[in-house]
Amino acid sequence: MTEIKEIGRKLFVRPIVSVLMALNVHPNVITISSLGLAIVAFFFYRSGVFWAGAIFLFWCGIFDTFDGEIARRKNMISRLGSFLDSTIDRINEFIVYFGIYFYYHDKGGTIQFWILVAIFGSMMVSYTRARAEGLGISPQVGIFERFTRIVLLVTGSIFGPRFMPYIIVILACGTILTMLRRIFFVRKFSLKD
Repeated sequence: MTEIKEIGRKLFVRPIVSVLMALNVHPNVITISSLGLAIVAFFFYRSGVFWAGAIFLFWCGIFDTFDGEIARRKNMISRLGSFLDSTIDRINEFIVYFGIYFYYHDKGGTIQFWILVAIFGSMMVSYTRARAEGLGISPQVGIFERFTRIVLLVTGSIFGPRFMPYIIVILACGTILTMLRRIFFVRKFSLKD
């Protein structure tokens, strides 16, 4: 995954970031703009137009890369910016899942349950990392970090509403496993103290 991210940064992110820097766009403006993209994605998912939701979700994820890259290049990294970035990321993810939930809410089956588990797991993957880092531990274990979750959601969206339930189950199970791996990692690390 790290290699894919780096290729994407070189070919796609850095050229666009250079343009945004030339236009003097503040990183926090980009962070807040990603919220608008997530809201648009919500309405497409809610309406069952998953392919359009995928486009806005993709750009929402990319904007998250732009703001960090600009902040690093301009030496504008701040506590407020980091806090805003991670908070908006969680809100964006919840909004997208909420749109998917609304689409399936009257379709029957167990998909609503799996969406709720995926939401819980996604939030806990992020929370366990943030909490551990607050303790001075970096628990970067498990593959269901935000990048992986977005890739899976975009992939499921491209294949449409019939395919998405499979992706949701994978996300639910994967995020819970990643959360547990991080908990055990922190426990193991703490036992060394």
